[in-house]
Amino acid sequence: MHTGRGKTMERHFKQEKLKIEVLNIREEREHFHQDIELLFVLEGTLDVAMGEQTTHMQPEDILVINANKRHCLKGSPDILFARLYITYQLVSDIFESTDIIFWCDSTKGDTDRYREMRETLKKLLNHYLSTRGGVANFGHIALCYQVMDLLSSYFLVRTGDRHLEDGADRFENRLSQINNYIRANYNQSISLNDLASQLYLSVGYLSRFFKKNYGMNFAAYLANVRLYHAVDDLLYTEQPVTRIAYDNGFSNVTVFNKAFKAAYGETPSAFRKQAKVKEQNAQKEENDQLVEERLEEFLRNDGLQREEQKTKEEVRIEFSVQTQEQTKYIWKDMINIGAAEDLLRSEIREHVIYLKEALQFHYVRFWNIFSKDMLIDISSGEEGYNFSRLDSILDFLLQNGLKPHIELGMKPRRLYGSVQTALIFERNEDAFPGDEKWKCVLDAMMRHLLHRYGRTEIGTWRMELWFREDTEKNWEGMKGYFRLFNITYEVIHRYSEEIQVGGGGFRFLYDIQNVYAKFLEEWKKEPYFPDYLSFLYYAYQQGEVAQDNYSKRLTDSEGFLHYMQKVKRYMAESGIEETYPVYVTEWNLTISDRNYINDTCFKGAYVVKNILDCYPLCEGMALFQGSDRTSEYYDSHDMLYGGTGIITKDGILKPAGFAFDFLNRLLPYYIGKEENCILTTDGHGSYGILCHNAKKLNYNYYLSAENELDKENIWKYFEDREAKELAIRLRDVRDGVYQMKTYSINEKNGSVLDIWAEMEYESELTRNDIKYFRRTCEPRLKIQKVEAKEQTLDLDVTLAANEIAFIRMKWFA
Repeated sequence: MHTGRGKTMERHFKQEKLKIEVLNIREEREHFHQDIELLFVLEGTLDVAMGEQTTHMQPEDILVINANKRHCLKGSPDILFARLYITYQLVSDIFESTDIIFWCDSTKGDTDRYREMRETLKKLLNHYLSTRGGVANFGHIALCYQVMDLLSSYFLVRTGDRHLEDGADRFENRLSQINNYIRANYNQSISLNDLASQLYLSVGYLSRFFKKNYGMNFAAYLANVRLYHAVDDLLYTEQPVTRIAYDNGFSNVTVFNKAFKAAYGETPSAFRKQAKVKEQNAQKEENDQLVEERLEEFLRNDGLQREEQKTKEEVRIEFSVQTQEQTKYIWKDMINIGAAEDLLRSEIREHVIYLKEALQFHYVRFWNIFSKDMLIDISSGEEGYNFSRLDSILDFLLQNGLKPHIELGMKPRRLYGSVQTALIFERNEDAFPGDEKWKCVLDAMMRHLLHRYGRTEIGTWRMELWFREDTEKNWEGMKGYFRLFNITYEVIHRYSEEIQVGGGGFRFLYDIQNVYAKFLEEWKKEPYFPDYLSFLYYAYQQGEVAQDNYSKRLTDSEGFLHYMQKVKRYMAESGIEETYPVYVTEWNLTISDRNYINDTCFKGAYVVKNILDCYPLCEGMALFQGSDRTSEYYDSHDMLYGGTGIITKDGILKPAGFAFDFLNRLLPYYIGKEENCILTTDGHGSYGILCHNAKKLNYNYYLSAENELDKENIWKYFEDREAKELAIRLRDVRDGVYQMKTYSINEKNGSVLDIWAEMEYESELTRNDIKYFRRTCEPRLKIQKVEAKEQTLDLDVTLAANEIAFIRMKWFA
């Protein structure tokens, strides 16, 4: 795996104390080296011969070959294995010993220790694959040292652990002591005298022992060891030859050149040049690509197998059904659609109708009603505004049983690839042309709306005043917002006291101590305070370091809950009662409309998890946003492209859309919730349960650009793929048999991205293909019967990774 960063990895091999390779080579001749070698078979079989003993390794087997042990490898035609080299010097330094052996051979008996080692090795391989072999990062280092910790804790054979030695053992032990000393000190200035002193032997005896058993004198053997390491440096680093000579214990470059030429027939420089022949590199890179593809396939299949075979995490949950209160359907209060001009398009209206019928949203939130596309010129300051296009939008909504939630102001038009890159970003600097002109257009609009729709109707609508988030650090900007809000509130309520006017869509971007509590407290002193407070949440952290602004993805999986708790704390600190209406008018994991995580089952589980976490801390939570059609651009020709919509541009419900469908099936009376589920009832013996198994995103996700995620290997971006088993007990229920209907969305059922994968991500889809998607993107239904005894009903619910499930319990007999 030497493409891109893989080559960088190769250059760092020698600097790293541990190095990893993934190989498909079928045979290696007998050899030995000073490194400790760990082998992990992924596919096929591998025979490892050490002397007269041969170890037959099957898939998942682990074997450690200790330093200086002669061995050869022979693999089956389909062999794929990982090899981790551990420099002996590292182990010697850590344990302050030159007598170290690991006894690690899973073919001699499997234990939990080997299973733990396998899990860690697979995490290391996953990281290796996702970074294309990049080793210059803390994730790689941490996982390598985790492997070393397991080896040291469970497989290290200490001197005191060895049995009494006979004569043959003492002979082997002496060879081992010599080898270990040289391995640990070859790069230092050492001599036969030093070794003799270390072993408490005479120099003459040791010299004879050495020549008899090694076939050469001490100096020649030491030179061979040094040359072995020097060759690695020449091949895999860019260090100059002089530096390589000194780093490997040669007294000067002349001695190094002479020894090298004697052993290899050419100088180190010529050897390095010859080793970089382009044809050899091209052939190697082609093989590396094949190995990379096989490793990727192994890790993908292994994750699926472990999902099915691994012991499931069990969570026990218990409810008494006697505790009931009204369910607050905060999730279907509102949906975001986009700029007002989007609602002029027939294809967007088609999706709005679909969302209303399928998911029962009450309000549609949109913005930028004062724009050139809407034919309203707010800079004129004169009567005679053209509200015909606004009328068209409002007429459409009302005719379809929907209410408008209008954000007043001129938000930038933006379409993000990632938080750092925008496909479109157009700021309207003339958003507010001055207090008098603003007052004039608002006054004209409200007169028009009152005349056209009547006081009773507009009294059910909502409006809010947009707050420019880049003024959050600027107290003067905040005071300017107060002034503008006072004008807005006063004009609107002059025509309708019932219409709700809110603000200010805060994100709390910068965690400045007490500034937001102070802002709310100061707002209360103004002539007008909003009828409701609005907030925005996106999973990013922003701030300043040395006056440089930064924005990074938030890795806190409970980030939304913590945000809402912070909102409530700021409100309390400013003296606002806890029951004051709060709306989250925009929220999402990402602002990117080119992030394939938006199309996954994870996004459905993410929606359910966060709504359950925040229930009932607000009056409404409006996900951003409804349809992928509002984020189309030149690059959005594929069926899915990572848009934040809950339906695709072709009108197919994504897992995030099914999350709202399942939420809407909850019954009118709320009983309780736990981390992974919520329980409701109709008050007549039927129960509705919504469950999720949302997984945490891992370092692969946070280190990848949002618009560069690998849609074919989404599994790489989660910490684990383990199933979860919920043991749910309902107490105080009516005895008898209940019908249990379970509707579920997971990677095997109802996931549009996974069905698209089965079609090899075909971009040219016919109308019949789209119809097929609409038929197959439906939840799986399972019906069974369970019995309640002694007023207790026990349910066992197994959820795959990122699965959501709605369970309807109905008394049967």
